[in-house]
Amino acid sequence: MAKSCLPAFPLVVFGVVEPILLIWAYIVALRDPTAFFAAQAPNHPFPVSEPIPPQALVLLLQLINVYLLLAGLAVVCSWTSHASVARWYLAVVAFADYGHIWACYRGVGPELFWNTAEWNDMLWGGVGGSAALNVVRWLTVLGVFGALGGPRGPGSAKKIA
Repeated sequence: MAKSCLPAFPLVVFGVVEPILLIWAYIVALRDPTAFFAAQAPNHPFPVSEPIPPQALVLLLQLINVYLLLAGLAVVCSWTSHASVARWYLAVVAFADYGHIWACYRGVGPELFWNTAEWNDMLWGGVGGSAALNVVRWLTVLGVFGALGGPRGPGSAKKIA
């Protein structure tokens, strides 16, 4: 495997921890889609014993498929030696974090969204985890943890005299 262009801390976060969390979420949702569905909005009166509507099940299974896809992309883009690939991946996913957080806000409403004492582990992961990863993504892109090494794109290789 090629040496990663990411500094050590971001490499552990994005190349190891984040893929493990995404795969864990995939497994949890696949094992019990109804409970996963119900946990998306804490304190919402959805009886977990009821099956979720088929349309919701299809969307949920498509969502967790994206978790699996993101886990793979995180590994590939974090372990690349190409700084431009890692930088663009982190920037794109950082912007997607905002959409993820907004979806949680929209789904649970402002009263619950701003009342962190009422959050369950799912909301902490969806909002808190996304926000924390977002900060680390931007700090990595900005070089706070160290410069991204490796090739930076076409024409960046040193010329041999």
